[in-house]
Amino acid sequence: MNTFIENAMTRKPLLLVRKQEHCSDETSRYTAVPIFDTETPIKPAAKPSRSEAPLRHMSLLDLVFFGIGTTIGSGVFVLAGVVAHNYAGPSASISYLIAGCVAALSGLPYAELSAAFPLDGSTYSYAYITLGEVFAVMASLCQTLEYGGASAAVARSWGSKFVDWIQEGREQSNPLPTGLEKFLQPGYDINPMGAIIALLCTLLLLMGVKESKMATNVVSFSKVSLIVFMIVAGFLLASGVFPNSEATPASFSNLRPFVPPEFGAAGIIDGSSILFFAFLGFDQICNLSGEAKNPVKDVPRAVVGVILIDGVIYMLAALALTAMVPYASIDVVSAFPRAFGVNGVEWAEKMTAIGELVTLPLVVLTGIQSQTRLFFAMSKDKLVPKFFGKLTFSDSRTCCCVGEKKEVVWYSGSTASRVVRGPGFESPPCHSFSRLQRCPAWSAIWETLSLA
Repeated sequence: MNTFIENAMTRKPLLLVRKQEHCSDETSRYTAVPIFDTETPIKPAAKPSRSEAPLRHMSLLDLVFFGIGTTIGSGVFVLAGVVAHNYAGPSASISYLIAGCVAALSGLPYAELSAAFPLDGSTYSYAYITLGEVFAVMASLCQTLEYGGASAAVARSWGSKFVDWIQEGREQSNPLPTGLEKFLQPGYDINPMGAIIALLCTLLLLMGVKESKMATNVVSFSKVSLIVFMIVAGFLLASGVFPNSEATPASFSNLRPFVPPEFGAAGIIDGSSILFFAFLGFDQICNLSGEAKNPVKDVPRAVVGVILIDGVIYMLAALALTAMVPYASIDVVSAFPRAFGVNGVEWAEKMTAIGELVTLPLVVLTGIQSQTRLFFAMSKDKLVPKFFGKLTFSDSRTCCCVGEKKEVVWYSGSTASRVVRGPGFESPPCHSFSRLQRCPAWSAIWETLSLA
C-alpha cells in the first residue's frame, strides 16, 4: 500500500524520463522519484542488451500515414451508410462534426502527454508514470482489448467481403470448385480468410520496420486517394457534369431536407455516438513515440493532424454519399460501391469495392504493430516475460551521428552501444540502417494467434 501511495504521489520530470530512456534492466523507466528531485543518479546499463531502446526512424509524415491507416476505414466504407440511412440522413456530416469535436477532447490530452513522456506504451506508460503499476496494468488490458478486438473484427470483416467478392457474379452453372468453396466457408462461424490476412500482416511486420513502414505509407496514401476519388466523383455525378440517364438518382436535391423530420436533432446525436468510433486509433500514434525522430514535436502534431484530416474526409464523404443516393435507399453494407452502381458507373463500383479490399487490411497491420509496442514497454517493466521485448537488429554494422556532441550510436548484430565523444572528435559519415526489426517476434505471433 505504501508503494502504491508513493507512486501515486510522485511525478517524473521530463529530464528524468529522458535520462532513464536507456537505463539498465535493474532500474525501471518508471522508478518513483519525488517531483523536485531531477538529479537522482540512474544506474546505466552495464552492457548493451537486446532490450535497448530502438533506433528512431519515423518522421512526421510517417506518423501521419500510420494514424490515417489506423483510423480511416470502416468509418467511411461502412458507418457512413449506416448513419445516413438509419439515423441522420444528409445531416450525417453534422454527426461526424460532433463526433470529431468529442474525439478532439480526448486527442488533445494524448498530444500533451506524448510530448511530456516520449515513450512506448501510450496510455500504459502515462498511467504508470502518474498513477502507478495497478492503473497501468488496467490500462494495458484495455489497450489489448482495443487493438486485438478491433483488428480481429476488421480481419473477419475483410474475410467476409473477400468471399463475397469472389462469389459475386458467379452463376449456378459456374460455381467455385468444391474444395475451394469449402475452405472459404467451412461453417461454424469460422473465417479462414480473416486468419490468413492477420498472418500476412504479421509476416510483413516480422520482415522489419523499414518494410512495414513503407507498406503503411503506400497503402495509406492509396486509401486517401481512393476516398478523395469517391468524394469528387460523387459530387460530379450529383452536379450533372457527366451525361447520364434520367433514371440515375444522383442530384443535390437529395440533400433536402438536410435534417429529415423523422430523425431530427436526436438522430444527429445518436449518429454521432456511433461515429465516434470512426476516430478511434489516434492513441496508437503515441505507441510509436519511442521510434519517432522528434517525438516531443512530431507525435502531438501527428495526433492533432490525423483528427483534423479524418474529420474533413468523413464530412465530405457523408455529403457526397447522400448526394448520390437518397438516404432512404443507401445500402448499409456497401454504401459507396452500390451508390456508383445505381448511377450506372460500374467501373467505379468495381474499383471502389477492390480498393476497399486492398486498403482495409491496413487496420489489422497497424493494430498488431501497436500491440507489439505495448508489450515491449511492459517487458521493460517486467510485467510480461522478457522475450516479448527482445529486438533484432541488422547484422551489418552501421553508425548514426546524433546532435552537436558528436554522439555516435553503433549497432552491430543484436546489440547496441553508445559512445559520446568531445567536440574535436571526428565521427565517420552517417549511414542509414538497413533493417531494424522493431517488432518483437513473440508479440506479433501471440497477436496473430489471438486474432485467428
